[in-house]
Amino acid sequence: MSDEVWDHEDEYAVAERIDTAHADNPRLAAWLAEQQDRFDGWNHRHGGGWDFTERSLDRMEALVREHVTSVDDLFAREHTPMIQVACWYVGEVHNRTCGTEWRMDPEPADTHPWSKRPYVIVPFTRLHEYEDAEGIDYDARPQHHPLSGFLDLVREQPTTRNGSLRSELDDYEPDTGTSGTRHRP
Repeated sequence: MSDEVWDHEDEYAVAERIDTAHADNPRLAAWLAEQQDRFDGWNHRHGGGWDFTERSLDRMEALVREHVTSVDDLFAREHTPMIQVACWYVGEVHNRTCGTEWRMDPEPADTHPWSKRPYVIVPFTRLHEYEDAEGIDYDARPQHHPLSGFLDLVREQPTTRNGSLRSELDDYEPDTGTSGTRHRP
């Protein structure tokens, strides 16, 4: 970004344009369709009964810990159906529980590997509910890359109890003190 000063409307317009591009693009549509198509088989292979509830995230933690042994193992298996559908599933739980939406950079940068991965974020229309405490970031909406939640699981000590994936849902509580669209089971 250059040294020119952006007024509030310009910054808002830029943030909205980026959000719109990340929300509606062929890369995201193809990834979502692929994971949805794979889900029935994945569900069957992994015990069935995956219901997209908050409680199912504890089961997902156990599944990831059972099949992934380290950070290197996770990255080696990142593009397999097991991990990709698991990422989609976790994002869908966020969407259905907290009202987030999928995003993916339509033109990811090779120098930024996370820009190649899908993520979930609060809709842009709720931007005003989230403020950066330090006043640095204009767009302070929480976002989650499901794969990063899996990284945290395989980095943790084996004695860590379940709830890490579920605790990510707490990030979506708006700064206004309201409970948003979240309903705990």
